[in-house]
Amino acid sequence: MKKLWHQFASAFTLVSRLPLPLAGEPDYSGMSLFMPLVGLPAGLCLLAGGWVGWLLFGPGLLAAGLALLCQYLAFNLFHLDGWLDTADAGGVIGDAEKKKAVLKDPRIGAFAFFAGFMLLTGRLAALAELLGQADARWFWLAGLVVPAVGRLAGVIMAASQQPASQKGLAAMVGPFSATQGAIGFCLAASPAFLLMALWRGILPAITLYLAAGLVAALAGLLVGLWYKRNIGGYTGDAIGAAIELGEILSLLVLVAVLR
Repeated sequence: MKKLWHQFASAFTLVSRLPLPLAGEPDYSGMSLFMPLVGLPAGLCLLAGGWVGWLLFGPGLLAAGLALLCQYLAFNLFHLDGWLDTADAGGVIGDAEKKKAVLKDPRIGAFAFFAGFMLLTGRLAALAELLGQADARWFWLAGLVVPAVGRLAGVIMAASQQPASQKGLAAMVGPFSATQGAIGFCLAASPAFLLMALWRGILPAITLYLAAGLVAALAGLLVGLWYKRNIGGYTGDAIGAAIELGEILSLLVLVAVLR
């Protein structure tokens, strides 16, 4: 049990700004299992921000903005950086080495600015739409499942490709297992599954699991294939990009279903 807790704490401290004590050196051998599980506290931050925003401002953009702020400050800024770097690398005309140089450049270019703007605007609008639903359970459902979907996408992406380098973050935390990621996701999304089962029935709850898995697989494979074709393998930025893509896609799918 101590080993499992240490592996979870190692994964948590790597992808979060919230402090969690580590008893010794980090152990990233459980990243595949525990990365999706980190989605649960990330979702709780989102829900807490949305709830406070709803109390202060009512449903709408301000409440959605506070929800987004809480999640990103605590968890997602690290992943957003990967999304932005990937966008800038995607705008480069050149070989893999030129794209790798852009990934390492801390500056933000026009492609990153536009991609970041579209991502955050899309998330803000989707959360505002969910907060404005007559039944608040849709927002709670999103908060409980969406961050886990994004992190499952990151695991699937890394499990489907090889690291571009043996020296970077990607190599340090690998290898990844899609099976372990799926187990971690099922555990992380179990509160959402229970909510849906009690609310709509067991069949919609199972459908929720399956749809979330498909969205995560789509996001992870798309990012992984792009990195394989353009970089020669995945990097730490690729994990962040897959997480962000998985989250925004799952939010948009949920909003589209509710329209």
